[in-house]
Amino acid sequence: MKIITISGAQSGVGKTTVAERLLKAQKGWSALKVTVLHKGACPIARDCGACEELDYKFSIISDKDVIEEDGKDTQRLKNAGAKKVLWLKARPEGLQAGLRQAISKLKGSKGIIIEGTSILKYLKPDLAIMVKKEASELFKPSAREALKKVDIVLNL
Repeated sequence: MKIITISGAQSGVGKTTVAERLLKAQKGWSALKVTVLHKGACPIARDCGACEELDYKFSIISDKDVIEEDGKDTQRLKNAGAKKVLWLKARPEGLQAGLRQAISKLKGSKGIIIEGTSILKYLKPDLAIMVKKEASELFKPSAREALKKVDIVLNL
């Protein structure tokens, strides 16, 4: 099974838009949205789910009501044609195990498009894409590390 990852230099650069375009072109592919939970105050002051508490090291969300919630990236991935969409929320120490388990739940797909940046610590995808704003040189810390492992940088 092929794996394409889409990472971002920072929040709001167009990762989900790139994932949508790929899903529309690749029939039978699934999608995995990965959120690594932050500790403390939210760095972007948005309700993205990254600053929530988690009782476990990771949680894999497949509930249709959550995945297809209006305005969420997971809904956009599903509407773009993903065969199946999962959302992995993980504490940093649970990311590797959560990623392994989430990918195993998507077996049977032609491929998986994974949206996340820290995942490149644990994955060697068939294609790794980094999305950044053309005029910006800002990179969150996980993106600086991921930049060394990507195949393509898209300036949007």
